[in-house]
Amino acid sequence: MTVQELRELIGQKTEEINGYLESRDADKAEEALGEKRKLQKLLAVREAEDDEEARELIGKKTEKRTAAATGELRAAVKYALKGAGTLTEEERAAVNIDNNAAILPEQFVNDIQVLREGFPSLKEHCHIVRATSNHGKMPFAKIGGKKLTKYKSGTKLTGEAANTEDISYNIENYGALVPIANDLQEDEAVNIIQDVIKPDFAEAGVNSENDEILKIVEAEAVNKSTGVTDWRGVKKVIDGVLPTLRAKTIVITNLTGYVYLQSQEDKNGRNLDLVKTVNGKDYFQNKQLITLSDEAITAATEGAVVFYVVNLYALVKFFERKGYTVSTDKSVFFESDELALKVQERFDCEKLDKRADFKVEFTPAA
Repeated sequence: MTVQELRELIGQKTEEINGYLESRDADKAEEALGEKRKLQKLLAVREAEDDEEARELIGKKTEKRTAAATGELRAAVKYALKGAGTLTEEERAAVNIDNNAAILPEQFVNDIQVLREGFPSLKEHCHIVRATSNHGKMPFAKIGGKKLTKYKSGTKLTGEAANTEDISYNIENYGALVPIANDLQEDEAVNIIQDVIKPDFAEAGVNSENDEILKIVEAEAVNKSTGVTDWRGVKKVIDGVLPTLRAKTIVITNLTGYVYLQSQEDKNGRNLDLVKTVNGKDYFQNKQLITLSDEAITAATEGAVVFYVVNLYALVKFFERKGYTVSTDKSVFFESDELALKVQERFDCEKLDKRADFKVEFTPAA
């Protein structure tokens, strides 16, 4: 008997009890109540049984997905180690090839994304563009100041109507290398990827992306440091960002700058609480505050603190190819006659709109 059928019987029994109550037939009402309670117990058992079956089904589906992902990863690694000729028909169907490298399965990508969450990433604030080739051009429009053009029948269109700028991109490979023996089996290589490369790849990937993004931020930033002596100068720069660029503007600093903001007090010694934390994210003057290491961002003057007020979505176009690839290279460790197992991600950063990119650096009062 299904849950729905039991619920219908319970409803009918409730109506039956109400009828006996109206006629003041206590014996039949009590008997019907006992039958209703039995039905309720049966319903509880049926629901528990259905829940258990559902959990078992989910577990089987999860196991099936995990097995499929493991099979895809093993096929990709086997291709990298031994070439396409060694793959079975099933393995060839499971692996995707791009420029003589095997693309790692979606589960590997998802695992990397989970691991990346522990590191401050600038990429998520950029305009991310999925590229289907390693080289090319793509048109982009700058934010703000645009209006729709009114066209009449017979109006001749000109290039100015597009109001876009072509950005050229050149995808580069960024990866991790691990020396392996020439006779290493695919299962052993899979373990190396899962246990050695994957945990480190997340942090290394974020740091590499941050470095490339910061090169653009630092090169294009307008210096607004003149006359600034404390955090109020940073606030003034934030307030001065164009309204059309203000929504996605963030503040980037290093650990020294973060400690400075957290330590600010009023004249009575009470902390100003300049940094607010909401849902695990820090904010300064209602703009998300991204804190990187002192090695990633350095001040020009010793003892100074540095802040970048920037709209990365407008400034940086982050071109990326889908997925990660695995391949081998015999030339890296040729002296020891070892193979290099390479796992790579592929991206490029290009600049566009630098109207909201400012640097503020000052030496705090002692």
